[in-house]
Amino acid sequence: MIARTLRSLWFAVMAVVISACDGGTGGTGAVSYGTVTGFGSVFVNGVEFSTSGATITIDDTSHPESDLRVGMVVTVSGSISGAAGAASRIKVDGAVKGYVESVTDANHIVVMGQNVLIDNQTGFENFMVPPAPAPGDFVSVHGHVTGNGVIAAGFVEKKTATPLPPFAVKGFVQSHNAAAQTFQVGALTVNYSGAIISDMPMGSWNGLLVEVKGNTCSGTAPVCGTLTATKVEPSGLTVTEAMEAEVEGFVTVVTSPSSFKIGTQAVVTNGATVFEGGLASDIALGVKLEAEGVLSGGILTASKISFRDNIRFEANVDTLGANSLTLSGLTGITVTVNSLTAFKGSEGLASFAGLAVGNHLRIRGRVTSGTPPVTVVATEIERLSATTNDRVSLQGPVSSAVDPTVTILGITVDTTGFPDNAFQNVNDAPIGRTAFFAAAAPNVLVKARGTLVGANVTWDQIELED
Repeated sequence: MIARTLRSLWFAVMAVVISACDGGTGGTGAVSYGTVTGFGSVFVNGVEFSTSGATITIDDTSHPESDLRVGMVVTVSGSISGAAGAASRIKVDGAVKGYVESVTDANHIVVMGQNVLIDNQTGFENFMVPPAPAPGDFVSVHGHVTGNGVIAAGFVEKKTATPLPPFAVKGFVQSHNAAAQTFQVGALTVNYSGAIISDMPMGSWNGLLVEVKGNTCSGTAPVCGTLTATKVEPSGLTVTEAMEAEVEGFVTVVTSPSSFKIGTQAVVTNGATVFEGGLASDIALGVKLEAEGVLSGGILTASKISFRDNIRFEANVDTLGANSLTLSGLTGITVTVNSLTAFKGSEGLASFAGLAVGNHLRIRGRVTSGTPPVTVVATEIERLSATTNDRVSLQGPVSSAVDPTVTILGITVDTTGFPDNAFQNVNDAPIGRTAFFAAAAPNVLVKARGTLVGANVTWDQIELED
């Protein structure tokens, strides 16, 4: 297997840990839905599951543990106690199987009418070096559905054995026509007139996350066009009651700052909800969050919301590429955009094409390559001004901190000469140099502020962040 490493977060993309109502995190009856991140047992959502005696299924058939791969999305049934668990069953939950219809660039391919996003964390198997899916390849893509017709790929395998597995696609139903027995998933039309649909609800299916399987496509190869389904069933988490629940993933629906969905999971917040790494007003489509709380009636009431897109910049655009930019004073960091990046600004910024060198931006995103040069994929780009400004800010995890310097995303912040009141805690209160460096351990989130002088930044303030 050839692995490519990127999105340190991620694109672990939607992770769910649910304990059964009578189990708790220390009991039995737990379910964990998320991305496989390692082996030596199986690691999912930060829990190491022993697999002795566990049944492992891929495409509804039994498989050995050796067939699992990092980047596959799985449902683990069993028990959890802290960071350890015991799996009784592991079920692989694929995202799409079919022919590559087109290749937009190295980071975007279309499979069965779905836009598949590829990054440096995506794993590949059965491809030449470097991995390069081509139109006509039959692939099995594992990952999370992040929006209508969009899949973030964690693992992509080229299938060459015959017979090939049946076509399959997971996504949100659009344009459901009950009379014609058709609907859309991304650009794919599904005809379910002869399919098994016994697990589907009555009425409209629009907005539901489903998994579709079928053996026949009508269209000009390799484009499927219309998939004749053999089975349509609900996908995603089906647990509706749990005393303790943890959901990590991308925001797909925002009704209000206190009511939204992470993937397909409805989440509400209230006055007791604690926010870490952001504010309720920062919740927006495409933002990666973790919500913890009680699951009742299919709704998670969050006691804590943690922002996983915790990288922040404020700076001027230095250079622009086709889908990337660099920032003045933050040498060694490249910001990329994808189809999920949101754009906003008082001057009506609508797309990446509207940016220009010298624009003063505020950017939120997540690290996709943490080894210098650092790459960050932007979830939101806000243009504060069309003209330059000397303000610069940098928020990210500490990689090293030895008085007087702090390294953040490969940028060295020199605090020599800072007065004690320039060192602040998470509540923006001064704590002094000694207390700051005692707290600024590796991976602790901090924010530095400064002024652009020529091509460099003169830093003047640094603070701890939640």
